[in-house]
This record gives sequence, C-alpha cells and structure tokens, in this order.
Amino acid sequence: MTSEERFGVTEDGFVVKGIDRIVADQQARARAMFGEDVDLTSGSALRKVLDAAAVDTHELWRALEAQYYAGFVTTAQGPSLDLLGRDLGLPRRALRAHGTIGLTLTRPEPDRRYVLPEGTVVETVPDETAPDATALAFRTTRAVTLTATGTTASVEAEAVVRGPDGDIGTTRRLRLEPAWTRHNLNLGTAEVTPFVQNAFEGGDLGEPDGDYRARLLGVPRTVWTQEALLAQVLDVDGVRDAAVFDPLGGVEATRRAYGTFRYGTRTFTRPRQTGSPYFFDIVVATEPGWPWTSENDAVPGVYDQVLEAVAQWRPVSVFPTVLAANQVDIGMRATLVVEAGHNAQAAEGAILDAVRGSVNRLRLGNGVLYSDIVLSARTAAGVVDVQNLRLRRFAPAFGQTYYGGATYGGAQELSAGENLVLAPDEIARFSVDSSLVDIQVVGT
Repeated sequence: MTSEERFGVTEDGFVVKGIDRIVADQQARARAMFGEDVDLTSGSALRKVLDAAAVDTHELWRALEAQYYAGFVTTAQGPSLDLLGRDLGLPRRALRAHGTIGLTLTRPEPDRRYVLPEGTVVETVPDETAPDATALAFRTTRAVTLTATGTTASVEAEAVVRGPDGDIGTTRRLRLEPAWTRHNLNLGTAEVTPFVQNAFEGGDLGEPDGDYRARLLGVPRTVWTQEALLAQVLDVDGVRDAAVFDPLGGVEATRRAYGTFRYGTRTFTRPRQTGSPYFFDIVVATEPGWPWTSENDAVPGVYDQVLEAVAQWRPVSVFPTVLAANQVDIGMRATLVVEAGHNAQAAEGAILDAVRGSVNRLRLGNGVLYSDIVLSARTAAGVVDVQNLRLRRFAPAFGQTYYGGATYGGAQELSAGENLVLAPDEIARFSVDSSLVDIQVVGT
C-alpha cells in the first residue's frame, strides 16, 4: 500500500478496502511468515484458505462502511434512520391506507350531473360485530361525476388517519359523512351510497426512507423561529402549505402605516416589552376535503390541529392568529393539436392530469407560469402543439386574509403568454372538471 492509499475513515468519507487489496496483503503476510517460496498458486491449500478468509474480511469492511454511514441522516437507511429520527424527536410516520370505493346513485333527477369533488369524505358505519367502534373517515383522491345514465363509478380513496386502523375489507359498510355532505353537496332527492370495492391496504407500512429523510433534513435546529414553527405546521395532517407573517420578525406590508414613515427621523416600530402580548399570523392552505374547523370526530379540523401544534412551541404571551389561505381556482382555454391516430379524449384527459399535478404542487404565493402549463401539456402523448393558450382565474374562495395583490370579483382571462401572478396569501388549485377549462382538440 502506497502512502497515498488510505482505507477506513478518511477526509472524503469511508473508503472500503477492496478484495483484491485484501488478497494481496494476505499473500504478502504469508510470504513473510513462510518464506518467499511458499506455494500460493490457485490450487494450493494455503491459497484457498486465504481466499476464503479474504471474503469474510471484505464483508467486515462493508459492514464497517454501513455502520459509519448509518450515523448521518443523508446516508442512513431503515432502522438506522429511525434511530436518528428518534434523536431528533421526529419518528417515522405511518402511511395512509389506500383502496377503491364504489359509488351508486339512486333516485337521480333527469338531466342533472352530480359531481362529488376531490376530497369527498366517507366514513364507516358501525355494524353488529362492532357497534361501538369509532367511525373511520376516508377521502377520495379524484372528482367523480354521476348521472341518471351513469349511476355507478369507482374512485381511489385514502384513509384520513394514518396507520393500520385504515386497513378495512370489503365487508365494511360506508356512508357519506353527514356534516361534510351537508356543507359541500346539494343532492336534493338523490342519494349516493358508497361501498368498499377493493380492500384498503398499506396503513401498516412506514413512509419510505426518501420521504422520511427529507423531513429529518428539514427539521430546524432552533427552538422558536419562523422556520421551526413552519415545520411544525406543515407536519399537520390536512395542511397543503403554510406561511408565517410576523410583523416584528420581518417587514409587514399590510399595516396602514407601512410606507408613510420617514426613515432616519422616526422609529419604524417600538421594541416589544417583556411579557407584553405579541401577535403574528399563520396563513394555512388545506388539502381538498379537510374541514377548517372540527365538526365531528371523523375528520379533525385543520384550524384546531394547527393551534394545538403551535401551542406546544410558542413562548409565553406570544399568540398566533391562524387564517385560511385564499384558494384561487385556475382554468385554461387552449387549442391542442394532436397527431393523427391518437384519441382526442384520451389526449385531453392526459393533459388535464398533467396540468393538475403541476398547478396543485405550487406553494402559497407561487404564480402559475405560462411556460409550465405549455410544458405540462406537451408531455402528453400525441400532442404536437398548444395554440392560443390563455390562463384563467376565479375569485379567491375565502377572502379572509389580505396581504396585498389579491383580486376579488369575477373570473379573469389573461392574454396569451401572460403569467398568472398570485398574492402571498393565495394558493392555486386546478380541477379537471372546472367550468374554467375550455379545451378544443384538433387533428393534424
């Protein structure tokens, strides 16, 4: 081994000694012990013993390498990553059970479409075998449309609560959650009966190492900062995104006095006295189907969960104001050119799914870029060109917060090539069945 060759823990990490180097070192020691004329050919007994020992030694080196990298979040795997997460106070989360729910429409009105949006909440019904069992809630992951001619449909769904409790079989009875249905649907005389079509599975599994590692790397190493608080809020079930607006921790542009101060002659703000109340805002965007306030035990409200999470972190006399983000429905009008031989409806559906995934991944205040929509549309098979694309937006769904730039009123259609800009308290949402979507498909 030359002076430059180093094995084990080095400045560049852990370097494993290769099996060729192990064999060479063992043969050198054998010659030093038994003489230069010792038989080390491939057929000799000593050579076979040394080769067998070299394999075991190489496995030991590999085990040492795994043990070394198991001490870092970026490289640890499996149980080693669990131990690091336990040290940080962030255990691995269980997954939500996934399955398929069937829907049956009865007593429909003619010429009426019944749309069950993404996030429709269904719950289990107690039966004779478990009359006192707690109701389990599930959320659909796609929108479903039922009509008098199409009274049945299937949709994927996931359990609201993480863990194995969500693993239910096809024998469990379901119903639309009454409180959610009362506030979000208008079925009239019609009834929608859900049932478990395919059993729910996967709740007994833990989140993958990649997802768990990303959460651990994002854990702030501070006690009370905006980043530490935001990490706790984002970890709450039902939260799509959140933002902290701290008037003393940063410039707050919503106050009336902002912009009227003459810097250098007047103080921008007075220092906070110890023990005096201090307020800040947390703007929270929810996932579809999650209620804002707790109306029952089946689906906990996001507002109550965020308050509970923040209460364990906030210092004395520091109080948060939790506000719902302004949800902006996004649409589009465009003409798609599709190659001959491709199904027009399939191409349109693939494009809408791609745009839906792109828009619904955006965070608070992130606008919708024209180029991103074009790129998402061009990823669909058979699409040759996207012409006359114009983005559309509807008025914010809530209007509870205002941090500058929010637009209220009717729908807007932007010019071709124009990006859709959102305010810091607005978040974009795209639905494939939205009335704001107007797509024409033409062939080449």
